[in-house]
Amino acid sequence: MVSILCMSAREIIEELQRLTPQELLEVENRLREVQRQNGAEAADVPVRWGAALLEIAGTAEGLPPDFAENHDHYLHGTPKQ
Repeated sequence: MVSILCMSAREIIEELQRLTPQELLEVENRLREVQRQNGAEAADVPVRWGAALLEIAGTAEGLPPDFAENHDHYLHGTPKQ
């Protein structure tokens, strides 16, 4: 393991490829903590796609009741199922 105190940003990024998924999660959590401590606004902190999609899931209004089942029909004109 290389000492992070003497690593450049590029070296740190290269080292990330060697981390396990759990270690990457720990790095991500620590990065968010540092960003908050440094005054980063919530909008400045990137959100994972899954979390972003969950925020808007189920919020569409004015769609036909069978839109989920027949989205190809409504978007592309295929026959309804």
